[in-house]
Amino acid sequence: MIVLSLFTLYLFWLGCVPISFSKANGRIFEQVALAIGVGMLLNFSLVLTGQSIGRVFAAGMILAIWGALRWFAAFRVRPLPAGPPGLSAGLFSVGCMVCLLAVYYFQILSEPLVNWDARSIWFFHAKMIWAEGALRQSTGWNHPSLAFSNPDYPKLVPAIAAQLAYLKGAWNEFLPKGSLLVMLVPLTLWIFSFRQKSVSFILLILMFFFSLDAWLWNGYMDGYLVLYSAVTLLLFGRYLAEQRDVDLYSGMSALGISANLKNEGLLYSLCLISALFIISRRSPAFSLRVYARRIGTDAVFASVLLISIAPTIMWTICKQAWGLQNDLAANPSGGLLRLTDRLFDGVSSQYVLHFLIIRASAARLLVGLLAITVMFAAYQRLKLHRGALVAATTSALYVCGIFLVYLSTPHNDLPFYLLTSAARTMTTASVGLLVAVFFLLVDLEVKAPDSSRQQRTPMLQSAP
Repeated sequence: MIVLSLFTLYLFWLGCVPISFSKANGRIFEQVALAIGVGMLLNFSLVLTGQSIGRVFAAGMILAIWGALRWFAAFRVRPLPAGPPGLSAGLFSVGCMVCLLAVYYFQILSEPLVNWDARSIWFFHAKMIWAEGALRQSTGWNHPSLAFSNPDYPKLVPAIAAQLAYLKGAWNEFLPKGSLLVMLVPLTLWIFSFRQKSVSFILLILMFFFSLDAWLWNGYMDGYLVLYSAVTLLLFGRYLAEQRDVDLYSGMSALGISANLKNEGLLYSLCLISALFIISRRSPAFSLRVYARRIGTDAVFASVLLISIAPTIMWTICKQAWGLQNDLAANPSGGLLRLTDRLFDGVSSQYVLHFLIIRASAARLLVGLLAITVMFAAYQRLKLHRGALVAATTSALYVCGIFLVYLSTPHNDLPFYLLTSAARTMTTASVGLLVAVFFLLVDLEVKAPDSSRQQRTPMLQSAP
């Protein structure tokens, strides 16, 4: 517990270097989550330099001390923003977060690494980094005997797990899983920044903390990709509605984390960025030219943008230099040929689409729920929330991307490949649709009190 707490504090102060609490203009939960998220990406960038873990911590501690000084200076000049009105509401939220994290602390650390992907991919990579003392080519990533473990996979969580083992001084099958709890901390803070007394927030809590079951503690990265992808949609959706800088910065950092969790995270990032520009193309406030100009005028925006994309670029360069390739990208021309063959053979495309939509997910039910909510919102004469449009568009693009990936896969046994992975990949799209429903419910809940007041007004006016 002490190691995890100190490491999280280290990430927080590391993230305070580019983030100024006096400029973010967000509530306390949002600011702390943003600092930890940025610190996580900055720490991973240091690991990707190939230096030893000890040197990474030395450089990181220098930056963390600088960040701590900046944080204390900002705290003295300007108190941290308060939460919602009422101290009891803030304390209740903190209590709920502590209880959730405590439950997951015991659940995560009470079970050793026993599942295949956790033991043979993610934490096997973490053990390799710890044994080598660094994330570098000499660790042996391109050795033929390691091909089964997909060495090209992103290393964000394995790097954190290796650092925790380094701090502990030994490797075991329990403590490195604490990296999962570290990943949950900014997620929990971001989710509770949406807190309100409403059905929509209850939906959010159930969706994030009680719907993925063992995916949050068994060592698989699928659950964390789902949650970080969903929280990215929430943050960007709130930014489109309220245009608060803290949501833009948080959305960028959460998207950067998603891209470094799994290879599918990079596909999801591309889909989300495309959806943002599609939905916001008619608004001059969200044009590409505005953001390009902002890089030169907003130091925080430029810093967060650089830190968010740096790990992905650095890991891509490392993979190319070390000769690591994903089986899907090893032969692009072959993949395109397989794609066209399966797309027009009259069987494969229908089978894959049916499997993804019907067997591997509840997409039909979610689309139906979304359609009913949209129709009710239209009946109430509400303009559709941009966050809902972005979430639905991102999910649709992601499903299309996953569909093409399965059609181009070199795996000959397509039914087995779908059976073992489709449910995990489609959960990201399903939760994206639930985020769209959440934004529509928020608008309906805001509209409801207004409708009630309008219905009561004539009665009040007719009273003697």
